[in-house]
Amino acid sequence: MTLSTFTYKPDWEKAQARWEAFWDLEPTDRPCLLVTAPRTDGEEITLPPLADDEHRWMNPEYVLAVTLRYLETHYLGGETPPAARYFMAATTMGCGEHLVFHAGGIALRPTMISLDQPLGWHPGPDDPWRPRVAAVCNRLMEAGAGRFIVPLPGQFEHLDLLNMLRGEELMLDLLTEPELCEARLQELRPLSYENDLYLRGLLEAGQGGVGHLNWTNLWSQKPFKCAQADAAAMISPALFERFVLPELDWQGERYERLHYHTCGYQQHLELCLTRPYLRVIQYSPSFKEPPNGPAHLEFYRRVQASGRALDLEVSRQHVEFLIRHLRPQGLAIATTVGSIEESEELLDKAVEWAGSHVNRD
Repeated sequence: MTLSTFTYKPDWEKAQARWEAFWDLEPTDRPCLLVTAPRTDGEEITLPPLADDEHRWMNPEYVLAVTLRYLETHYLGGETPPAARYFMAATTMGCGEHLVFHAGGIALRPTMISLDQPLGWHPGPDDPWRPRVAAVCNRLMEAGAGRFIVPLPGQFEHLDLLNMLRGEELMLDLLTEPELCEARLQELRPLSYENDLYLRGLLEAGQGGVGHLNWTNLWSQKPFKCAQADAAAMISPALFERFVLPELDWQGERYERLHYHTCGYQQHLELCLTRPYLRVIQYSPSFKEPPNGPAHLEFYRRVQASGRALDLEVSRQHVEFLIRHLRPQGLAIATTVGSIEESEELLDKAVEWAGSHVNRD
């Protein structure tokens, strides 16, 4: 199998070249565009009976059927990778019996009455969730050979994981017991790193050479790490500098490329931009903010001016505005349109729109 041979994306070789230009911030005639549209000529896929919400996320056949149904009913236009649907199985790892499965995902019940207690998080070779996660990954890779790529399943990041283990009291702990918070965060690092290496090795053994994908569908030939700290939306820049930047520095020492997901906060951008290993900034506005689009233009321009790439999911109505007002290099925009014809039309028009930012306010 070659890198360009995927049933669900016959033109993948062409898309790969644009992705490499994206990471290198090379001038291009338009941004990377991940344009999906419905299609009606695919095979009809029936989901297996759903026993419960744990089954939804952890049953290999059910997870595979969700992926196949999506791929058979969606056209993958532009640089949209031929990817399995993002799955959350790996968030179970190390969590023992403290998990809550629901239709929207997997959550972790607090296990620490105080920071002095053991973490209550035990990933590693003896973790009973590890073989179950491996079973999901292996089933997807088996079915995906020559058809689609399996992305690296995500895990809870350090501050967010400690927040889940401790509960809402952690916000007070950061102020009243900062040294102990730092110690517990440091305790998480080698455990999560071993877990990450295990998952990466599993995917490499099953589909080596296909490159690397994250949950937002960014593709890279070289490995990269997705980082985030959703809990940072509730803390000050001073606390971000003390508790989040060291975590990012630790990851930056181990991964050549970091993709940073900001979840509804912009107040920490300047601190993030002090770290050269943060190669891509992905912004997801909070429910209190306008969606990605014109309202956040100055934020996007600040990211681009710093020499970083941008990863944005945008409604169709805002795509033209952003292409006209931002530089195409290092810009990835994901959107959904109503038809395959509209997808191709958008890709053609994007070349006309790109570059016009130099003449626009």
